[in-house]
Amino acid sequence: MVTPEGFPLAYETLPGNTLDKQTMLSCVEKIEAKYGQADRIWIMDRGISTEAQLQEIRKKHPQLKYLVGTTRSRIKETRPIWEQLAWSKIRDTVEVKSFSHSGELYVVAKSDGRPLKEMAMRRRQLVKLLRALRQMRQEKSRGRLLLRVGAARSAAKSAQGFVIIKLPKAGEEISRHTFRFKVEGEKLQDAEL
Repeated sequence: MVTPEGFPLAYETLPGNTLDKQTMLSCVEKIEAKYGQADRIWIMDRGISTEAQLQEIRKKHPQLKYLVGTTRSRIKETRPIWEQLAWSKIRDTVEVKSFSHSGELYVVAKSDGRPLKEMAMRRRQLVKLLRALRQMRQEKSRGRLLLRVGAARSAAKSAQGFVIIKLPKAGEEISRHTFRFKVEGEKLQDAEL
Protein backbone atom coordinates (compact mmCIF):
# COMPACT_ATOMS: atom_id res chain seq x y z
CA MET A 1 0.00 0.00 0.00
CA VAL A 2 1.49 3.36 -1.02
CA THR A 3 0.52 7.02 -0.80
CA PRO A 4 -0.46 8.91 -3.98
CA GLU A 5 3.17 10.10 -4.08
CA GLY A 6 4.42 6.49 -3.99
CA PHE A 7 5.62 6.28 -0.39
CA PRO A 8 5.04 2.80 1.09
CA LEU A 9 2.63 2.51 4.02
CA ALA A 10 2.21 -1.25 4.35
CA TYR A 11 2.89 -4.51 2.55
CA GLU A 12 1.88 -8.16 2.71
CA THR A 13 3.98 -11.18 1.79
CA LEU A 14 2.61 -14.58 0.86
CA PRO A 15 4.15 -18.05 0.71
CA GLY A 16 6.10 -18.64 -2.51
CA ASN A 17 3.76 -21.34 -3.78
CA THR A 18 0.66 -19.10 -3.66
CA LEU A 19 -1.03 -18.48 -7.01
CA ASP A 20 -1.50 -14.75 -7.61
CA LYS A 21 -4.99 -15.24 -9.00
CA GLN A 22 -6.14 -16.80 -5.71
CA THR A 23 -5.13 -13.83 -3.56
CA MET A 24 -7.09 -10.85 -4.87
CA LEU A 25 -10.35 -10.98 -2.91
CA SER A 26 -8.72 -12.10 0.34
CA CYS A 27 -6.10 -9.36 -0.03
CA VAL A 28 -8.76 -6.66 -0.51
CA GLU A 29 -10.69 -7.89 2.53
CA LYS A 30 -7.55 -8.21 4.67
CA ILE A 31 -6.31 -4.69 3.84
CA GLU A 32 -9.74 -3.14 4.41
CA ALA A 33 -10.15 -4.97 7.72
CA LYS A 34 -6.70 -3.91 8.89
CA TYR A 35 -6.58 -0.32 7.58
CA GLY A 36 -10.25 0.53 7.01
CA GLN A 37 -12.08 1.41 3.85
CA ALA A 38 -10.46 4.30 2.04
CA ASP A 39 -10.54 5.84 -1.39
CA ARG A 40 -7.93 3.40 -2.70
CA ILE A 41 -7.12 2.41 -6.22
CA TRP A 42 -6.05 -1.23 -6.50
CA ILE A 43 -3.45 -1.86 -9.21
CA MET A 44 -2.99 -5.42 -10.46
CA ASP A 45 -1.24 -7.12 -13.33
CA ARG A 46 -3.25 -9.41 -15.58
CA GLY A 47 -1.95 -12.54 -13.81
CA ILE A 48 -3.60 -11.63 -10.52
CA SER A 49 -7.24 -11.33 -11.45
CA THR A 50 -9.68 -13.39 -13.43
CA GLU A 51 -12.95 -12.06 -14.80
CA ALA A 52 -14.83 -14.18 -12.25
CA GLN A 53 -12.84 -12.60 -9.41
CA LEU A 54 -13.44 -9.10 -10.76
CA GLN A 55 -17.19 -9.80 -10.90
CA GLU A 56 -17.09 -11.01 -7.29
CA ILE A 57 -15.18 -7.89 -6.24
CA ARG A 58 -17.71 -5.64 -8.05
CA LYS A 59 -20.53 -7.43 -6.26
CA LYS A 60 -19.01 -7.44 -2.75
CA HIS A 61 -17.18 -4.10 -2.98
CA PRO A 62 -19.01 -1.89 -5.49
CA GLN A 63 -17.13 1.21 -4.31
CA LEU A 64 -13.75 -0.36 -5.06
CA LYS A 65 -11.67 1.26 -7.83
CA TYR A 66 -9.09 -0.77 -9.65
CA LEU A 67 -6.71 -0.74 -12.56
CA VAL A 68 -5.90 -4.15 -13.97
CA GLY A 69 -3.83 -5.29 -16.92
CA THR A 70 -6.14 -6.48 -19.67
CA THR A 71 -5.87 -10.03 -20.99
CA ARG A 72 -4.53 -10.44 -24.52
CA SER A 73 -7.88 -11.86 -25.67
CA ARG A 74 -9.69 -8.74 -24.42
CA ILE A 75 -7.09 -6.54 -26.14
CA LYS A 76 -7.82 -8.31 -29.43
CA GLU A 77 -11.57 -8.11 -28.80
CA THR A 78 -11.48 -4.34 -28.25
CA ARG A 79 -8.82 -3.57 -30.84
CA PRO A 80 -11.30 -2.40 -33.54
CA ILE A 81 -12.60 0.18 -31.04
CA TRP A 82 -9.32 1.66 -29.85
CA GLU A 83 -7.50 1.54 -33.18
CA GLN A 84 -9.90 4.21 -34.47
CA LEU A 85 -9.16 6.61 -31.60
CA ALA A 86 -6.48 9.30 -31.60
CA TRP A 87 -3.51 9.10 -29.23
CA SER A 88 -3.21 11.72 -26.47
CA LYS A 89 0.31 12.58 -25.34
CA ILE A 90 0.60 12.64 -21.54
CA ARG A 91 4.43 12.70 -21.35
CA ASP A 92 7.19 13.08 -23.90
CA THR A 93 7.39 9.33 -24.44
CA VAL A 94 3.92 8.16 -23.32
CA GLU A 95 0.63 8.33 -25.24
CA VAL A 96 -2.80 6.95 -24.28
CA LYS A 97 -6.26 6.24 -25.66
CA SER A 98 -9.28 5.68 -23.42
CA PHE A 99 -12.77 4.33 -24.11
CA SER A 100 -15.70 2.65 -22.40
CA HIS A 101 -16.69 -0.91 -23.23
CA SER A 102 -19.10 -3.24 -21.38
CA GLY A 103 -19.31 -0.88 -18.41
CA GLU A 104 -15.53 -0.65 -17.97
CA LEU A 105 -13.12 2.17 -18.75
CA TYR A 106 -10.18 0.98 -20.84
CA VAL A 107 -6.89 2.82 -21.15
CA VAL A 108 -4.49 1.80 -23.90
CA ALA A 109 -0.99 3.15 -23.30
CA LYS A 110 2.14 3.12 -25.36
CA SER A 111 5.64 4.15 -24.48
CA ASP A 112 8.30 4.86 -27.08
CA GLY A 113 10.87 2.69 -25.35
CA ARG A 114 8.73 -0.20 -24.14
CA PRO A 115 8.01 -1.91 -27.50
CA LEU A 116 11.70 -1.78 -28.39
CA LYS A 117 12.66 -3.31 -25.05
CA GLU A 118 10.05 -6.09 -25.37
CA MET A 119 11.04 -6.75 -28.97
CA ALA A 120 14.72 -7.03 -28.01
CA MET A 121 13.94 -9.43 -25.13
CA ARG A 122 11.67 -11.57 -27.31
CA ARG A 123 14.16 -11.69 -30.17
CA ARG A 124 17.04 -12.55 -27.82
CA GLN A 125 15.02 -15.50 -26.45
CA LEU A 126 14.02 -16.53 -29.98
CA VAL A 127 17.62 -16.47 -31.28
CA LYS A 128 18.75 -18.53 -28.28
CA LEU A 129 15.99 -21.10 -28.93
CA LEU A 130 16.77 -21.35 -32.66
CA ARG A 131 20.50 -21.82 -31.98
CA ALA A 132 19.74 -24.56 -29.48
CA LEU A 133 17.39 -26.29 -31.94
CA ARG A 134 20.02 -26.14 -34.71
CA GLN A 135 22.56 -27.80 -32.41
CA MET A 136 20.07 -30.57 -31.67
CA ARG A 137 20.12 -31.69 -35.30
CA GLN A 138 23.25 -33.64 -34.36
CA GLU A 139 21.40 -35.60 -31.67
CA LYS A 140 21.15 -39.35 -32.28
CA SER A 141 18.75 -40.34 -29.50
CA ARG A 142 15.08 -39.36 -29.83
CA GLY A 143 14.66 -39.50 -26.04
CA ARG A 144 17.53 -37.07 -25.49
CA LEU A 145 16.23 -34.88 -28.29
CA LEU A 146 12.82 -34.64 -26.60
CA LEU A 147 14.44 -33.70 -23.27
CA ARG A 148 16.66 -31.08 -24.91
CA VAL A 149 13.76 -29.57 -26.87
CA GLY A 150 11.71 -29.36 -23.68
CA ALA A 151 14.54 -27.65 -21.81
CA ALA A 152 15.16 -25.20 -24.66
CA ARG A 153 11.48 -24.33 -24.92
CA SER A 154 11.27 -23.76 -21.19
CA ALA A 155 14.32 -21.48 -21.27
CA ALA A 156 12.85 -19.54 -24.21
CA LYS A 157 9.82 -18.51 -22.12
CA SER A 158 7.28 -16.65 -24.25
CA ALA A 159 9.44 -16.85 -27.41
CA GLN A 160 8.65 -20.58 -27.70
CA GLY A 161 5.13 -19.67 -28.84
CA PHE A 162 6.54 -18.27 -32.09
CA VAL A 163 8.29 -21.46 -33.20
CA ILE A 164 6.60 -24.52 -34.67
CA ILE A 165 8.61 -27.67 -33.94
CA LYS A 166 8.05 -30.99 -35.71
CA LEU A 167 9.63 -33.89 -33.82
CA PRO A 168 10.49 -37.33 -35.19
CA LYS A 169 8.04 -40.10 -34.43
CA ALA A 170 9.11 -43.08 -32.34
CA GLY A 171 11.47 -45.24 -34.39
CA GLU A 172 12.22 -42.52 -36.94
CA GLU A 173 15.79 -41.46 -37.50
CA ILE A 174 16.56 -37.84 -36.61
CA SER A 175 17.11 -35.87 -39.81
CA ARG A 176 16.22 -32.52 -41.39
CA HIS A 177 13.00 -34.16 -42.62
CA THR A 178 11.85 -35.60 -39.30
CA PHE A 179 13.07 -32.81 -36.99
CA ARG A 180 12.07 -29.41 -38.33
CA PHE A 181 11.26 -26.04 -36.88
CA LYS A 182 10.24 -22.66 -38.22
CA VAL A 183 9.38 -19.24 -36.89
CA GLU A 184 5.77 -18.17 -37.25
CA GLY A 185 6.62 -14.78 -38.76
CA GLU A 186 3.06 -13.45 -38.90
CA LYS A 187 2.44 -14.33 -35.26
CA LEU A 188 5.74 -12.68 -34.26
CA GLN A 189 4.87 -9.51 -36.20
CA ASP A 190 1.44 -9.39 -34.56
CA ALA A 191 3.02 -9.67 -31.12
CA GLU A 192 5.47 -6.90 -31.94
CA LEU A 193 2.65 -4.68 -33.13
